[in-house]
Amino acid sequence: MPPRPRAVGERTAYTDVPARVRGWVDTCLGDEVVHATGHAGGMSPGCAARVRTRGGGTAFVKAVGPELNPDTPSLFRREIDVLEALEPAPYRPATIATYDDGNWVAVMLEDVDGRYPDLNDTGDFDAVWTTVLRQSAELTPAPAGLAVRTLPDVVARWSARWRSIAEDPAAYLPPWAAARFGRLDARVRTLRERLPVTSLCHWDVRDDNLLIRPDGTVVLLDWGMACLGPAWADLFFLSLSWVESPEFDARMRTVPQAPDDDVVTDLLLMFGAAQAWTARQPARPGLPAMPEFCRRDAERMFAGARRRLDAAFTLPRATMPPRARGR
Repeated sequence: MPPRPRAVGERTAYTDVPARVRGWVDTCLGDEVVHATGHAGGMSPGCAARVRTRGGGTAFVKAVGPELNPDTPSLFRREIDVLEALEPAPYRPATIATYDDGNWVAVMLEDVDGRYPDLNDTGDFDAVWTTVLRQSAELTPAPAGLAVRTLPDVVARWSARWRSIAEDPAAYLPPWAAARFGRLDARVRTLRERLPVTSLCHWDVRDDNLLIRPDGTVVLLDWGMACLGPAWADLFFLSLSWVESPEFDARMRTVPQAPDDDVVTDLLLMFGAAQAWTARQPARPGLPAMPEFCRRDAERMFAGARRRLDAAFTLPRATMPPRARGR
């Protein structure tokens, strides 16, 4: 059995979604929903459920309102903007309908018969990698007219957190990083300018946003974190599954138009610091598991960054070592 996804929050049950939203689902499907199976993966407090109607029709429904978390509806709206800009693809479920009453926001997608991937399984690993690579190529250049944030914008937000960390590095960073803070600061302060904006990036390629169909093909879900950035960004994010291992370094050296080693290391440092900062903040409404998730994520990224800073990179760009087991 595949492992449980790393990101698991507290989801809202379909029966607790407002009646007006559930009525919209019935109307779109042309029949009354009589059964809903919730999905636990992901940190969102919103509902995520496979629904079945009295007549056997199915769909996947996501829905959230600001009373669950004030920020999540904006992520759903970003996802809707992206879905409307994307062409159909076999690795993305078809969009059936979207809903926004100014308060609650919902997305209805084709129901996918699939399971979460086991990224330590060679077959799942290769299928996911190939699919993300294919989608990255498809979305370079980005669809025209899509107004979403950029990865440099994301890094600018992380930079504000980095400045807060600078007031007391030892409170946020592992001892080795706190001791080197001045040198690390000199590295990361220009990261934003070193990130090209060429592609539409999913920017949340985790196991809880992936499904493997019975035939072994891969489906990518959840565009709420989408941004414009480098063509390699989603392969970087996927590779974070192995960031504590040298396999991460080898993987990053095989991606098309691979970034400079310093860019990868500095991105790990900034992402890790942002997660460490979030881990020290009070949990946001509807996200009680977020601080602990961010703490673990920060530890993993700092471990990868330290290995890269301390090691000499000697692997040729096109060479891959045997796959490491575990994360």
